[in-house]
Amino acid sequence: MPASDILNPTTNWTEDIEDSMTPDYDFSRKRPNTKLNKKAVGGTPWTRETQNTGHTFSLSWMTRTYACVQRLKWYGEQYEDGFFTIVDWDGGGRQYVGRFTSEVTPVELGNGMWTVQNVTFEELPEQNMAEYPGDWTHDAIVFLVNNDQGDQKLATNSPTNLWAQAARTASIGTFLSGITPSYGLAQLQTANAAATLNYVTMDNIGTAAGDWACYEYRGYGFRLFMCQGPEFGKCDVYIDGVLLETLNLYAAEDLGPQIVLTQQSMPLDIHRVQVTVDNTKDEAATGYKVSWYALEVMR
Repeated sequence: MPASDILNPTTNWTEDIEDSMTPDYDFSRKRPNTKLNKKAVGGTPWTRETQNTGHTFSLSWMTRTYACVQRLKWYGEQYEDGFFTIVDWDGGGRQYVGRFTSEVTPVELGNGMWTVQNVTFEELPEQNMAEYPGDWTHDAIVFLVNNDQGDQKLATNSPTNLWAQAARTASIGTFLSGITPSYGLAQLQTANAAATLNYVTMDNIGTAAGDWACYEYRGYGFRLFMCQGPEFGKCDVYIDGVLLETLNLYAAEDLGPQIVLTQQSMPLDIHRVQVTVDNTKDEAATGYKVSWYALEVMR
């Protein structure tokens, strides 16, 4: 598995190359903009994801041993049509799977030392990883039912029009209780100085099996937030058209939005998360309702 071949598994000096394979400090970490943005004559702008492109790094190894730069050349040539893993130790130890897309050109400095500068590493989508990104506090973004302009971003389908937005209210102290929120969710909780917070969910009474709600995103894994309480039933969650899990949303008390599913082991790509009503419920539940609050996405 090439993803398990890690260029720099440690920052330490290693005896075989008498050096470290970790690149020098001060390299940019670029995530390209892949959204198409359009503005109609009237109304608000709209966007659409167009590519599953990942991060791009420009890396240098200054004043290194000959064995070190030879190892770099090997990675460049061996994986010219493949991929390997690089670890951003200065960026929290996050891993990226990709390959060098520019030539590794060693330059001799004298005294047995060499330099390699400005080598481009491009992340490849759709590849399995040895370790998937999992810093939900800092690297995740939140997609709600509506965007900031009030436009609905969550796609829904119901032949009998059973999906409808619901305005809900919760106290700041109890909203998302028991959850360590990401920065994005924490901002939502503290954006309103009042004692209560107003939020919107997409609800379905849950009696028409096959009704679905879906969100498309570019990124890695996700966390799905849905409401739980006495009136909520069961639903099926699909990722890219494949059934992932059947969720029981029943709870003895009204808990509001909760993390009902975490799927971290997802390669970089454009993914679709779909929740489908299946018209079943827990024996103790008083209804079949399904209520979508948010999708948190690893970027």
